[in-house]
Amino acid sequence: MKINLSSFLQLRFNIFMCKKLGWRITFFYITILGKLYFFFKRKEKRKIKSSVKEVFAGRKSRPEIRSITRNIFRGIVSHYYEKFFNAYSSPETLRAFARTHMESTGLTAIKRGLSRGKGVLLITGHVGGIELIPAFLCDKKYPVTMIVRFSSDHMRNTAMKQSNNFSTRIIDADNTPNVVKAIFDNLKENRVVLTQCDEIDEWRPSKNNRISFLGKEINLDRTMNIISKRGGASVVFGIMHRDYNHRYKFISASMAEIKKQFKQSTNASVGEIVLTYLEQYIYNHPEGWYQWKKYPAIEQIPSSSIMVEKSLYLPQLRPSFGKVA
Repeated sequence: MKINLSSFLQLRFNIFMCKKLGWRITFFYITILGKLYFFFKRKEKRKIKSSVKEVFAGRKSRPEIRSITRNIFRGIVSHYYEKFFNAYSSPETLRAFARTHMESTGLTAIKRGLSRGKGVLLITGHVGGIELIPAFLCDKKYPVTMIVRFSSDHMRNTAMKQSNNFSTRIIDADNTPNVVKAIFDNLKENRVVLTQCDEIDEWRPSKNNRISFLGKEINLDRTMNIISKRGGASVVFGIMHRDYNHRYKFISASMAEIKKQFKQSTNASVGEIVLTYLEQYIYNHPEGWYQWKKYPAIEQIPSSSIMVEKSLYLPQLRPSFGKVA
């Protein structure tokens, strides 16, 4: 079996140690395991470093790129710590953590969306404390449905058990015959369905709709547009920003709020808007994105063979992603 960081951390001995050490020490234990993993997986480490260099070449100096790269590896470790914490902590600990370590700059977009009675499609990316979004929203009494792929049966069973302690549902993408139908069914029940716009492995490129993403001109994934156009659900873009000392801030805005911030009117699709805002967040907080090793897999369209649409100008969300406290 091919070992990746997720499966390495989920070895039985490591899970046993994390349960016994307590969460404060577990963070340092996972940090050590992460360093050990990348020491042996040097090819993967080089791929991440090369991706960061490619994206920030011409934008940052070499010392800045080195600093960004170090922070990205720390961010990857933090993501897996959050995954473990979310899966194995007691419901009481998770609720207490949500109340003491997470805050929101406004849940108005989600409240308004649910008031329409057609559900909310909450779009995010593989950034920040995404694993903690369901616990945060459930603590605020919002009914949340997640679309998830599990790296192991053990993690699947653990997550399913944990979800029963909250108002969370899980759509298991690997074992659900029709994921899109399951999404629509949950939206019809007026739930908040959490999905991601940067599932690089699952992108279904549009033939005619193109956009610039992290320096590559790509055919836009049409999945978000298909889902957002059917059923009439409200669409909200949100990110759980990871700050220092295990503090988090949930930032969200409706598509209407985002469009109002355009300098000029535009007929941009939901897919364009969310991917461009995600790009903006990654440029401002590269340590928060943990898909860097998949960056080379993003299809590069030869600029000489097609006419590429200009990138949309999108002002930053309020509050600004670049100035999150």
